[in-house]
Amino acid sequence: MPPEMTRTENLRRRTWGVGIAPYALLLIVAVAGGLYFLSLFDGADESGAPSRFTAIHTFETADFHSLAVDQQGTVLFGHHNGVQISSDGGDTWSVLLEEPNWDAMSLAFDPFDPGHIYLAGHNVYLVSEDAGSSWHEMESDLPGLDLHAFAASPNDEGRLFAFSLGNGLYSSNDGGKAWELLSADVPLGTSSLVELPDGSLLLAAADSGILRSEDGGKTWSASREGIDIGVIFTLAADPQGERVYAGTDRGVFVSTDGGNSWTGTALNDIWGIGIGVDPTDSLKVYVINTLGYLYRSEDGGETW
Repeated sequence: MPPEMTRTENLRRRTWGVGIAPYALLLIVAVAGGLYFLSLFDGADESGAPSRFTAIHTFETADFHSLAVDQQGTVLFGHHNGVQISSDGGDTWSVLLEEPNWDAMSLAFDPFDPGHIYLAGHNVYLVSEDAGSSWHEMESDLPGLDLHAFAASPNDEGRLFAFSLGNGLYSSNDGGKAWELLSADVPLGTSSLVELPDGSLLLAAADSGILRSEDGGKTWSASREGIDIGVIFTLAADPQGERVYAGTDRGVFVSTDGGNSWTGTALNDIWGIGIGVDPTDSLKVYVINTLGYLYRSEDGGETW
């Protein structure tokens, strides 16, 4: 980086490369319908400035994708070339996995075995069975491995969900080896998925907002009362479904009724592209923005 370039200027240049999945999808949507092109420019992060809240950490990776939290409070951060790990609530980080193009668009702890971690992204589908010490490619019958959304069920052991771009939404009941097509009609901009305790599914799509399915993913309807604005990047929930959080280009929103209605949190001046919720405390949530700033709330989003 030239010596005269400030950190803010550098981060502004990097904004086009961060959060690869959401932004690539936004551009596709813009080409297809011209609906979201302006959203790339009018969100809070476009200025290159951080939130008015103090970030607990700033990542220096080239881009920023995903967050996940396990039952012991371990936090994972995924980016285009691997995974970082924190064991002190996000204050300090170390490399867990570093490999070019092992693109961690999604990270998922197995709720029934936290040592079992899934990593999915652009043509990568990996699993660790020893809390991230080693990883191997997962053999499966998915028709494509450009996986833009991935989630583990909090209800049924071994049940997983994956959105394969160009193929549709799939589910697995054996830990990710054999897959069944749920729907070929989910939006192209799908980037995140959660299953709630009642079995309903919530899906975030840049081109459609938040959708709900109550029949296992076969049909979908809008579920965005109070959040029908801007672009939805990501969703995350605790296993009990007490709180569901949504990252948008207008900050972070929360639902306490299973995604039926939404209210904004105090963190309303960032683009929230990655969210992780502590599975043992739904009030404790982590958010990363497009500039690599990491924020933490311990009161459900009232303060950060």
